[in-house]
Amino acid sequence: MKNSAMADSQKGTVCTSRRAFLKQSTTAVAGGLVTGLSIAHSAHLTGSGVIRVGLVGCGGRGTGAATQVLNADRGTRLVAISDAFADRLQVSLKSMKQQKDIADRVLVDSDHQFTGFDGYKHVIASDVDVVLLATPPHFRPMHLRACIEAGKHVFAEKPVAVDAPGVRSVLETTELAKRKDLFIVSGLNGRYSPALQEIVRRTQDGAVGEIVALHAARYGGGVWVRPREPGMTDMEYQMRNWYYFTWLSGDFNVEQFVHQIDRMAWIMSDRYPARCYSTGGRQSRTGPDHGHIYDHFSSVFEYPQGVRVFTTTRHQRGCTSESQAIVMGTKGVIDLNAGTITGANPWKAPRRQRVNSHQLEQDAFLAALRAGKVINNGDYMAKSTLMAIMTRMSAYTGQSLTWEQALDSRQDLSPSGYTWDSQPPEAQVAVPGVTEFV
Repeated sequence: MKNSAMADSQKGTVCTSRRAFLKQSTTAVAGGLVTGLSIAHSAHLTGSGVIRVGLVGCGGRGTGAATQVLNADRGTRLVAISDAFADRLQVSLKSMKQQKDIADRVLVDSDHQFTGFDGYKHVIASDVDVVLLATPPHFRPMHLRACIEAGKHVFAEKPVAVDAPGVRSVLETTELAKRKDLFIVSGLNGRYSPALQEIVRRTQDGAVGEIVALHAARYGGGVWVRPREPGMTDMEYQMRNWYYFTWLSGDFNVEQFVHQIDRMAWIMSDRYPARCYSTGGRQSRTGPDHGHIYDHFSSVFEYPQGVRVFTTTRHQRGCTSESQAIVMGTKGVIDLNAGTITGANPWKAPRRQRVNSHQLEQDAFLAALRAGKVINNGDYMAKSTLMAIMTRMSAYTGQSLTWEQALDSRQDLSPSGYTWDSQPPEAQVAVPGVTEFV
């Protein structure tokens, strides 16, 4: 980071650790999807019908979410924005201001551009109605809690935590949002796809008979690497390369593969496995630029009634890419990616239904906000995140884990503090059979 950006990002107070948030939490752990509740007392909408939006996290997904919210409703205005890094914030703003359909509603003046670890606090305090959360996943539990406590409606990108204490925090915040009639819309955008909605409905109505097994695969080459520059502290370097550090991303299977895992959970009517066993490691992505995450995972989820969910993912360049999501039943087979059911009750998704579900989820969010029908995706987004974390914990330790063990895990990946001079958690590659389950 440039020195001026570093100075900018250190303005304001340091946010408290997630441990402090957890100590202040309630103990309820439940969540709903949609309830017909009035939002008149909590939406803070003006007489003109303007919805004021704040963005926390200005990477590609945050910029995309903000663009999609502005496209979803002409009454939206982006009025406050924050990112850990000033340069990232400016790139995001420039990108949105170049899009003619939304440029006139990107109204973020210099006094509402916040940097540093505590920038989210200033966005929340900027009289916004809606906050979009798209920072690295480590920060989601504390940011979500702060938004809901402040009475803001939230879009929360996936995943929503990197460890079990974070999941428990999100489940507690979900309950708080329900009591306050506040929205929590999840970045697990597949749930807003009409084709997938119809497939899930047909499956749950028995289109393929009894489900026997499910399989999900996601193979790709990986993502960006940002080299270390002179003068960077360890904290800045890891924040710039957050994807490669478990405390920030949860590992790549949590950060990305959570989409496929969530679809498996959805097909299973949001019932969750009794047990999981996994393997994984680093074979090709082994250099210091890749932090301490793995490059492949393979996992099995066991359900009490005998159903097995088989999942596998990798990031290894030069290999075949695959994306699969298959459901096998006694009367047929579902291909979620193709949008087809074969067997006794064949069906194929109409072409018109194959649309951008990132946009659809924001369309649904804004339409529901206008109608006063609260959406709360908190329960499933937290529990699908836990399924992904469960696979990582099992692979890292070499231990088979029950759902209860995963949810009750005491492993808190938080650093000791949130300043550019704070020391991030020690970066060590997990060794199965040596790394302990906590």
